[in-house]
Amino acid sequence: MISRQTVLAVLTTSALAFSIGTDPAQSASLAAAAVENAELPNDKDPDRGLRQDIKTALRSDPALRDAHVAVAARDGQVRLAGVVASEEQRHRAQQVTMAVAGVREVDNGLEIVGR
Repeated sequence: MISRQTVLAVLTTSALAFSIGTDPAQSASLAAAAVENAELPNDKDPDRGLRQDIKTALRSDPALRDAHVAVAARDGQVRLAGVVASEEQRHRAQQVTMAVAGVREVDNGLEIVGR
């Protein structure tokens, strides 16, 4: 289970990233780094492979080329966070994630930022 301290660290970093006036891509990168740093060490993290599979699938989809997505996963439950350019990208990210083996549920927290 994710600890309260981990959740607070991720939320604080995300809030700071979005409030310091950086562009959406930089903010998403900072938030993604916070999520990755808050995860368990590689040798004790059974969901690492699932996260990697999802990230690979998202990166290889041409429709999501300019999306900035952070992925968190635990026991087949996936949380997407970050920014996309349109509702179509938001929906596509969810579709791609659901198609990955091992994913049972997706909480799509992607935000749409117009250009």
